[in-house]
This record gives sequence, C-alpha cells and structure tokens, in this order.
Amino acid sequence: MYLSLTSIVFTAERTKDGEVFEIVEYLDRNRDFLESYVIDSIPLNELERWLVKKTTRNIILCESVCDSRTLERCDNKGNQTKKQIFMDLVNSLREDTNEHSILWKLVRCISSSIFADAYRVFKIFPDQSNFVQYFITETNEELLNPTRLIQANSKQVILVLEAAKRGAPWCISRDNHPVNFPETPHSLLKVFGVDIEKDANYILYQPILTATGKTAYVIEMWRVDNIFTDKDEEISSNFLVWGSLALHYCNLYLDKKRERCMSDFLLDVVKAIFEEMVSLDQLIKRILEFAQRLVNADRASLFLVDYRNFELVSTVFDLKFEPGQSRDMEKKDIRMPINRGIAGHVALSGETMNIPDAYSDYRFNREVDEATGYKTISILCMPIKVQGKVIGVVQMVNKRNHDNFDHDDEVAFEIFSTFFGLALHHARLYDRIMRKEQKYRVALEVLSYHNTCRENEVQAIFQDNRALNTNFNDFYLDPYRLSEFEKCKAVITMFDDLFDLSKFDVMTVIRFVLTVKKNYRRVPYHNFDHGWSVAHAMYVILKNDQAKRFDYKMRLALFVACLCHDLDHRGYTNKYMSETASPLAAMYTTSTLEHHHFNITVTILQQDGHNIFSLLTSAEYKEILGLIRHCILATDLAAFFPNLEKLKEIHEGDPKHYRFNWSTPSHRDLAMAISMTAADLSASAKPWNIQIKTVKVIFKEFYDQGDKERAAGRTPIPMMDRNKPNEQPASQVGFLSQICIPCYNMLHRMLPNTKPLYIMALKNLNKWKTKADRILKKQSKNLEEEINQLDIKEVTTDSVTEECNETEESTDEELQEHDFIEPVVSDESESVDDKTSKQGALEEKSSCIEKAWTNVKLDTVSWEETEEVEEKSSCHGIWKNIGEIWVDEDNIISRPINSVKVITNIDDETID
Repeated sequence: MYLSLTSIVFTAERTKDGEVFEIVEYLDRNRDFLESYVIDSIPLNELERWLVKKTTRNIILCESVCDSRTLERCDNKGNQTKKQIFMDLVNSLREDTNEHSILWKLVRCISSSIFADAYRVFKIFPDQSNFVQYFITETNEELLNPTRLIQANSKQVILVLEAAKRGAPWCISRDNHPVNFPETPHSLLKVFGVDIEKDANYILYQPILTATGKTAYVIEMWRVDNIFTDKDEEISSNFLVWGSLALHYCNLYLDKKRERCMSDFLLDVVKAIFEEMVSLDQLIKRILEFAQRLVNADRASLFLVDYRNFELVSTVFDLKFEPGQSRDMEKKDIRMPINRGIAGHVALSGETMNIPDAYSDYRFNREVDEATGYKTISILCMPIKVQGKVIGVVQMVNKRNHDNFDHDDEVAFEIFSTFFGLALHHARLYDRIMRKEQKYRVALEVLSYHNTCRENEVQAIFQDNRALNTNFNDFYLDPYRLSEFEKCKAVITMFDDLFDLSKFDVMTVIRFVLTVKKNYRRVPYHNFDHGWSVAHAMYVILKNDQAKRFDYKMRLALFVACLCHDLDHRGYTNKYMSETASPLAAMYTTSTLEHHHFNITVTILQQDGHNIFSLLTSAEYKEILGLIRHCILATDLAAFFPNLEKLKEIHEGDPKHYRFNWSTPSHRDLAMAISMTAADLSASAKPWNIQIKTVKVIFKEFYDQGDKERAAGRTPIPMMDRNKPNEQPASQVGFLSQICIPCYNMLHRMLPNTKPLYIMALKNLNKWKTKADRILKKQSKNLEEEINQLDIKEVTTDSVTEECNETEESTDEELQEHDFIEPVVSDESESVDDKTSKQGALEEKSSCIEKAWTNVKLDTVSWEETEEVEEKSSCHGIWKNIGEIWVDEDNIISRPINSVKVITNIDDETID
C-alpha cells in the first residue's frame, strides 16, 4: 500500500522550504524505499491515524473541486460540476437517509467549493431563542460523521443567531466585528490540518432553511488569510439550493418512514394495552417503555393528577433503561404539590415543555439530582389528557444518544400520548372495576352466609312428619292461618303434588325454599307471606287446569317464579326507585325491581346445595331460567296492560284467524304472563275479611314510602299519603275495576276453572264501592251544611243518596247475574257456537261496574272508623249449610272442601 504525498506537497507549497522539495522528489523516485520504511519503522496505530487523516483530506480536497484548475472548470462548465455534485448527493440519499449524514456531506461540498480552512455546523431551536448546539468534530472520525451535539456558549453564538435571523449568507471579518467576533477555534483548525498558531480572521455564515422558512442549521466556515468574497457567497448559495432540496426530500422520506414506524409502534402499544390490562402498574410500565423507545429517552416518570388533594402522585416514578439489560421499575409513593416543578407546570397549563437545558430553567427541581447523583440535561414533559382534562404527566429525561429532544419527538409523543391517555383512563377504570368485583365477591360471600338457611332448619323441615290438615286446593284459603314453618312445609307439599318430589333432590328443594324465605325482607306487604300467597294461588290455578294447557316445564317455571317473584323487595315502587336514583334503577332502565328479583333467584340457585334444577340437562335448565325470567318480569303492572290488550285483540278478532290457540308459543307466553298477574293480585280475590287484613298492610307500606317522599320535599300521591286515609276505598275501587276485574275476566276466559277469583273480585269491588259511596254521602252532607251557612242556596243530598242506593242495588243484581255466565275457551269440549253464546253478558256486566266512576274529594273521616259499626250491624246469623259447606249471606265460603260451590242470592242453582 502506497501513501499519496498530496498532503506533503500541499504543505511544501505553503512553507516554500527547498529541503522539503528535495525530500519529496526523492521519495517520489524511491517508492520501494518509502514502502519499506513505513512497514518497518512506522507503528501500526500511527499508520492508522495517518490513514484516517488522509481519507478525510481526500474527501474534503479531492472528491470535490479542490484546486484552481477545478475552479477554472467551474467557470466554463459550472453547471455540469454542480449537477455532478447534486447527483452525488442524490446517490448519497439512496445509500443513507440519515438527515445528519446528508447534511454533513452537503456542508463538505460547500466548504470545499469555496476553500474554507475549517467549518462547523450549529443547530438552531426556534422555540428556544438562546439555546444553540453544534456538532463536535474533535477527532478525524467525528469529522467524517459527527454524531454528538453539545450546547454552545452564549457568547460564542451571538453572530450565529444573527445569521439565523437574517436567513441569508453573511460574510464578516475580525476587523468589521471586533466585539462579537468569536475566538479562533484552534482545536477545530488542528483537525483540519491548519496552522493553529495563527488566528482565523474571516467567517462566512450560511443558514440552511426548512420548508417553512425557519432556520434549522447554520454553517460557520473559517478562513485564516483570505477574505470571503461575493463569489463565495454565490457559490455557497447555489450549492445550498440543490442541497436543501436533497435535504427536503430526505426529510419527506424520513417522515413517511416515521409514519410507518409509528403505525407499527402504535399497533404494538395497543396489543400491549390489552395484554397488560389486568394490572395498572404493569400497564404503565409497558407504556413507559414504549414511550422511552419512541423518543430514545434514558429515564421516564409518570405523575397522576390528584385534583382532590391538588397534588401530583407518582405510581412509576423512575423507569430506568440500560442497554442489554432488563428494565428496572422503581415504584415509589411520591406526592408533591401540583404547582411545583416542571411536571406541575405542565399539569396546570396542559402544554408540552421541551427543555434542552434543565438547569437553565428556574422551574427545574435540582433536589432529585443532588440526592441521586444523576445528571439531568434535557427534559420532554407532556400532559396526558382525556376529554380535555389532564389526568397525568409523563416526563422523559435525557436522550441516550446525547442529543436533545426535537420537534419530531414532540409530534410523535403527542400522537402516542392519545393512546397513553386512553389506556391509562381505561386501565384505571378496569382497576376500579376489579377492586369493586373483589369487594362484591367478599360482600356476596358475607351475604350468602347470612342469607342462606341453616342446616338445622333444613333438618327440622325434613324430619317433621306432622301432616298439614289444610286443603290447599282452595282459591279462598286464608294465608294468615299458617305459620312460617307451616308455609315452608306447604310449599314442599304443593311442589310434590304438582311436580313429583321424587324427581328432585329433596334436601335441595327444602334448602332452596328456606333460603328463599330468608331473602324476603321484613317489609309490611312484599314479604315471604305475600310470596307464599302468590305461589299458593298459582298452585290452585295449575291444579284446577285439568286440561294441562301449560306443559311440565311451564308449570314448574310458573310455580317457582311465583315463590321468588318479590325476592329482596324494598317496599318501594319502581318509580320511587328511579326518582331517588337508586343503584338498582341505574342498573335496569325498565322493570327495575322485577329484574332484581330474578337476579336474586339466579343467585340463590347458584349457591351450593340450592340448585333444584341440577338434575336437568343444561338445555332444559337454560330454558326454565328463561321462562322464570319471563314470568317474574310479567309481574310488573307496566307490562300487564300491553299483555291484556294483545289478548283482547286475539279474543275479539276474527275467530278464523285470531282465536286464542294454546299451541301458539306467543299465545302461551301471554297466558303465562296473565296468570302471573292474576296470582300476584290474588289478595284482591280473597274473601272480604282476608282482604281487609291485606289492604291494611299494603297501605302501611304505601304510607312508609309516602313519608319518605314527604321528608325529601315531595308531595306523595293521595293513595300513599297517611294524612288521607279516606282515599283507600276510592283507590281500591279504581284498582279492582281497572286492573283486577279485567285480569280475572281474561284469565277465566282462558282457564274456566279460575272463575272463583273473578267472582270474589267482583264482590270485593261492590264492597269497596259501598264504602266509597258512604264517604261520598258524608262529603255531600258536609258540603250542604257549608252552603247553608253561607246562605247561598239550599241543597239537599236526597238525589245523591238515592243515586248511590240505586247503584248499590244494581251492582248486587249484576253480580248475581254474573254467577250464571260461563267462560269461553277455544279448546273446551263444547262447540264454539255454544261457548260464544255465553260470552257477552259477563263482559258487559264488568264494564257497567267500571263506568261512570270518578274520584271524589273525601273528607278526613277514615272508612275504617265505620268498619266496626258495619260489622255489628251486619246479620251474621244467616248461614246456609250446603253439603257440609257453610256460606254466609254474601256467599263467602267458611268451610270449603275439595268441590267448591257458590250459592247465589237469586235461587238455589249451584255453579261448579
């Protein structure tokens, strides 16, 4: 390998030393001697240093136009030379798309074209007016491809900033700017092989502008002896036009590449978010690792904003990165005021801060560095926002390549911060949900312990062999006669009668019934007594359905749904739950309590030893649960009216097309729903003495809700206002006439043997109307007295009294007529014509009772005050003994047997 003597010749020309010329001439003639001398006498490290220096000189002086002959060619063939240089830059772009590499090649071309002795490049930060960096070129390696940037001295960059502001080439000399002219960079001149004993007196500043017109870099080119001319400025500007274009396309390419990398990067982030969603701390750590990789940061910190205490809270305070090693997360519980430090400023302002020199910013807290010994240089601090609100602050510290965070880092991290914010927000929500779920499980465990029956109770039921001397196949059975223990045994008895207990696990059924009883709250009305009464009513309905219109699974669902239909009832209406913003109302927008009752039913079934359907297949179990849900939701009176209208359309439509058909699933669903409503309202179809007791506890529950509404500043409706007890008869008339009578009328048309429910509901309606009429008479009398006192005119209540008496008499006659009306069902054995002929009268009588009834303003006298008087004045000595059945004058059965018979007041005809 031979060394070129160009550098020696260049030096000889400068020194004009004759001895050097002789040595050069000798060595040129004796290359073998030179080679032998270099190989034998020159150390390898010295030889490598010469090679690097020679390579650098070749790039600077030989690859570009580097002598006077080249300049002459530039005059004659300048365009071709510039084209060649531009093509070299384009080829360099193909090989290397790094902005700094392209920039440095451009700088070498410009400086060598105008014979600059040395040069350096400054990086300008438009957002930091006094912050300037320059590339370090202290060695030959760094001269070829500088990678390090350090901050320039403020005095050193006065003229650099002025040139950046001008945005055009600017020549200066030490004579013209003696005050601000920078000191000669002797170390830089030494790298370029220039005599360091002399001062460099001339500088040419060449700004490099971005596409937006802002100065991104400034080239500082030095000469020791020769002044820069206008020709030098022109050559520099011409080269820069081509070079800036290459640099622009390089940036475009890099931008597209960044976008592609960012897309892949964000895809990885999203995958990580879903993988680490189970742990908030692990998710934060993973996202911070991605953020570090994105901006090439050495340290990362996260602060969450605690607006309640006006503090910043660190969950991951310091995430370190060491190449080749695993990440080390140091979790500390650190709190600091939100108005302190750079992170606090970002949290309050919501603006990104890119600080290249942390110690020059007054907001920087040096205490952490002093305590840890870590040197903070640059900081990129960005807010994490969700719906415009800052929920956290991420702080990146020190780039690992000794560079500073630039605008590209800000843009990339701003895009990333959107995903970071969403991930952090949803991770916190998920974390809260998980914590709530754990609390829910603990609470469920506690509740299941306290709300589950005890084994000694199960054994007591199982071992009790005493028979219940009660006929349960009786619509008019008095539920108040049985104790809770007897009612639980009665449920087992009815369950066995309907579904054959041998097909189930007996202990499981007993345990289920007892736990259901325990999960009814001790409210005045919607308690276990009510649940048992509804289940008993359904038992009688199903027991008397001789045709078994409902299949086995439907009957099972109906009975279980009735038993569980009001589990955990709070004694308040759905409307009240919604108005008071109850958590249940937030969970279910419609049929709030009914959905809750079903969920409690499922919860009980899921407890160990309580699944009475465990012997069924999975498909059968799922089907029965669906039927139970349908039945329980049907007990919401809001669903009753649409169901009733649908049934009316079916019954009143064209018999050829719209007749009720038990084989149609939708028709059966409606029949199940109306049966549930009928069982739920069965208290209104009990004999008068039983219904009176039930009405009292119903209104006790109503009044409790009314008291809470009044305490909350709302006015309760009259029916729930304990200050208006005389509203009870009128409300019962409306309830029976508008809901109960239409329900039982429709039910007995589909299930003929449910007629006793319809009859007793009509009798009770007549009783309530009588009481309401009595209050109306008293109100009319009081009104008459007030009018007489005012001497306005004389008013009598004879007409009112007579009208009321006529109404009561006509109602009794209508009720007697109802006893002879048979129901109409499509699948009965009798012909359609025979059944159709018996339909109309019953519906007409029902509508007569409902018509012309208006609410009246009652006085403060309670109907209950007349109850004792009425009972004393009633004739209890008139009884009829009909086949071991005692019936009073109102046809209320006192001692029913299996075959229930009702004796009318018109004649002695008996109706089954």
